[in-house]
Amino acid sequence: MEELALSCYGVEIRIIDAAGAALCQRLRETLAPEFTHPSEPGSELVSYVVTAGSAVGTAEHPKYRIARDGVGILAATTEEDVFRCLCQDIDNAVAQRSQQMLFVHAGVVGWRGLAIVIPGRSHTGKSTLVAELVLRGAVYYSDEFAVLDDMGQVHPYRRTPVLRDERRQSQDLRLMREDDPTEPLPIGLIISGTYRPDASWRPTIVRGAQGVLPMIDSTVLARQESARMLRIAARVAPTAVTLQGLRSEATEVAPRLLDLIDDALASHALGADENGSTQLTADLSRIAELRLHSQTGKPAPPARQLIATRYVRITDFLSPAEHQRLLDHALANLTEFQDSGIIGQQGEDTRDYGVRKSLTFSGAGLEEIWDMFDQRLHGILPAVRKQLGISWFRLGEIERQLTAHGSGGFFAPHVDTGHPIAANRRVSCIYYFHASPRRFTGGELKLYDTWVTPSGSTGAGTYTKLTAVDNSIVFFRSDAFHEVCPVHCESEAFGDSRFTMTIWFRQGQRPAQVDGAEVPM
Repeated sequence: MEELALSCYGVEIRIIDAAGAALCQRLRETLAPEFTHPSEPGSELVSYVVTAGSAVGTAEHPKYRIARDGVGILAATTEEDVFRCLCQDIDNAVAQRSQQMLFVHAGVVGWRGLAIVIPGRSHTGKSTLVAELVLRGAVYYSDEFAVLDDMGQVHPYRRTPVLRDERRQSQDLRLMREDDPTEPLPIGLIISGTYRPDASWRPTIVRGAQGVLPMIDSTVLARQESARMLRIAARVAPTAVTLQGLRSEATEVAPRLLDLIDDALASHALGADENGSTQLTADLSRIAELRLHSQTGKPAPPARQLIATRYVRITDFLSPAEHQRLLDHALANLTEFQDSGIIGQQGEDTRDYGVRKSLTFSGAGLEEIWDMFDQRLHGILPAVRKQLGISWFRLGEIERQLTAHGSGGFFAPHVDTGHPIAANRRVSCIYYFHASPRRFTGGELKLYDTWVTPSGSTGAGTYTKLTAVDNSIVFFRSDAFHEVCPVHCESEAFGDSRFTMTIWFRQGQRPAQVDGAEVPM
């Protein structure tokens, strides 16, 4: 007999597998990662018991039976039927019994800090559109439910997608992006309408109360939760734009949706005023009208373009023994860590606790463990440079330091090339390590997108958020705006800190001329 207890959005699920069908581990791996170990007292409880019936399953004498809260709900002949039924029923149980959230049948992705919500039930093509958006870089939130809080923001429900397109059946959209979509998102676009192969997608643009009707129609408990549903809809209506109409192929619709948001953010940045978020809604609506209803085709791109910052992340970078050696070295050198500095206006090392708070260790003591990194980094740098879109450069100095972020530690948004003495940094690299079990929260790395204009580039307000994964290493361009989010430790003990090895690859000097001809780069 196996047992499993999980909790999701205030609903506790308990499963007893008395049939020996090996269901618990499989369910743990398949259910949305929002299912965690129960920790909230007073959660709504739903119990399932799977028992064995006939030794040889037939339609007349099924092999397995499932009971929910003591009432039989299914008789099945195969383990696969039992598994599919449990997955579906657990999804529905959470959606119907959660007192914390309102569940709407919809696919959801995140893009540039906004949620794209695609309301609809089965066979409307929403999962295929979600998949296409994720393959183009959007962050997967759900292909089944938009989970709304009382403020109208969307939370993730990342169950394993069930796609009817056999070409993509084996793809797990939860693994397409490494950044964790933990933050609730405001709704930017609502895409209403089913897929039709011969359709020409020219949607009607709807705003206000009428625009949220597709979400109201798709609410799981529309009648029972009518007051709450209308209250949340009133929150969403002023800031969302609905595109309503039959959809063509996902490969056509997905890139147009992402471009639409990019252009609206560019327009908003160029003309933002005291109107705030509602002005972005107006920009979305206006640009949707231009992009989707233009008789002359797609307009010329705006002068300002939003570019997502590239990154490369490698997990399990060091062996377990090397990881422990590095952690032991950091703990043994506690007294060598000093308050971290920043480069001052005159190039001096200065402390500004309003910008950066952490401890740093560098110098001769650090070289004792550098051998674990040196050869590996030289070997993978060419591939990393290519993935980041950085042209070849002659490698110069490799800076490195150990950093410890204790409780309250952070580093405000900045670039690593902000002063002339650091201008030749090309690639920044962060290796994460910490004690096990992990005794801190926060400390994520935010990689901000970049506005590119004819006159230069600058950081944008949207970003990719990367969790500090133990024994992983992240590479990104040194001129990209980035931030270390505040860290919260369980105690003031140094060993509970978020540790990193921070590395910068600098460009070396160009070679001297030989016999009047410059050595080629």
